[in-house]
Amino acid sequence: MATATASALRRIREGYWRVSAADGRVLGYVEETRPDGHLRYAASRLVAVSPSIAVLPIGEFHDREDAARALR
Repeated sequence: MATATASALRRIREGYWRVSAADGRVLGYVEETRPDGHLRYAASRLVAVSPSIAVLPIGEFHDREDAARALR
C-alpha cells in the first residue's frame, strides 16, 4: 500500500530513471553506468539555483534502489 511519503522510480529510457516525490516533484535521476566494467548506478539530484535548476551528482551505488533511496 502506498503512503503519502512514497516516491516513484520511473524508467525514462534504457538505463535511466527519474525519481519523484509522492507529490510529483522530480527529485533527481538514476543512471546505469559501467565505469570500470562493473555495473553501477549514479544518482543525481535536481537543485533549484535561481533562476534555473542544476543537476548535482550524489554518488555511485551498486544497487539501483540504493541510488534512488539516496534521492528520497
